[in-house]
Amino acid sequence: MVSRRVLIASGVGAAAVAGLGYRIVDRGVFAGPCGPAYAPWEEWRGGALEGIMRPLHAAILAANPHDTQPWLFEVGDETITVYADRARNLGAFDPFRREMQLGLGCAIENLCHAAKVYGYTAFERPVPGRLTLSPPDMPVPVAHISMDPAPAERDLLFEAIPDRHTHRGVYLEKPVEARTLNFLNGLIDSENVRVAFLTDAKARAAMGALIVSATERIIADPTMSAASARWIRAGRREIETHRDGVTIDAAGLSPTTVMFAKLMPDMGAATQDQYWLDNTKTTQVHAPVLGAILVKDRLDMAGALNAGRAWQRLHLTATRLGLVCQPLNQPVECVDRNAELGRGDSYRKALMDLTRSGGFEATFVFRLGYAEKPAPLSPRRPLDDVIKRSGYA
Repeated sequence: MVSRRVLIASGVGAAAVAGLGYRIVDRGVFAGPCGPAYAPWEEWRGGALEGIMRPLHAAILAANPHDTQPWLFEVGDETITVYADRARNLGAFDPFRREMQLGLGCAIENLCHAAKVYGYTAFERPVPGRLTLSPPDMPVPVAHISMDPAPAERDLLFEAIPDRHTHRGVYLEKPVEARTLNFLNGLIDSENVRVAFLTDAKARAAMGALIVSATERIIADPTMSAASARWIRAGRREIETHRDGVTIDAAGLSPTTVMFAKLMPDMGAATQDQYWLDNTKTTQVHAPVLGAILVKDRLDMAGALNAGRAWQRLHLTATRLGLVCQPLNQPVECVDRNAELGRGDSYRKALMDLTRSGGFEATFVFRLGYAEKPAPLSPRRPLDDVIKRSGYA
């Protein structure tokens, strides 16, 4: 006869196994990036009957800070107005909304490549002005785009859009040829934007040390730490609910760490920060190329849009060439945070010295190289969620 104690123990064990099984399914421990939150990557071509809205399927797959997807699009008969959805901000991480503006430039770049393929010439008119500290959360227009009918053309960068992803994992110790970097440099067609590539080991080590120092500064700042933690998405349910943010799958962690991070209770901000710092030190500052996008004035609105367009163009081209990329923008984030707090700053000058900027200043720091594995997908909100047909004042 089975004792009561054995029955209780068996029941508890069965409940524990069932609970574990539920959590594995609920959190998507073994699933990887899949499901409705990733559908826009499959639907990126849109449909022929959508008219000037069709290129927006490509626009929403653009690079953007922390996958905040800070865009809204107002569609007219022949024009598209791009808005900054300033409620989707990074707070103290981006007090001037400079990185938000860069992401909007990335979306405009994708839109323009898609427009060419679908029989339009897109003319962008940026809204002039300067970025200011902690602006109100209301949406504001950043660019008006006229969509003029034109013969459809093939566009190689358009074809790279569904394959372009931020790669936060290990890069190979394989150099990038100088002629490749020269070609990428030639993509920057604005007199107000430049790109600097660092390939010398000493320069890369110095830039890597600067990135690590900035990361340490950020995680020691409780306000910045909280602003970042708000956009971390852990389990499957959270991803499907928000369809944005940096996921555990895309964080550049080892497969084992990803599995346990999903399985265990959600990490607090301090634990997340420590993983980020460790991964920055051991993995993310190591690449054959570190670099920066430079501008004359990082707070000029039109200049920030142009810098974002330049980054998207560079990343799409790198994707076609078999290269991978990742933003490592912590030093510039510290420049902005120091300006917000009115305290002394050494990062801006250090970046100017490392990049030999000639008076330009860094607005975007990145790494470039080769990887064994492709980067995972990031979640995206559906296009309907970012289309606004009623005007904003």
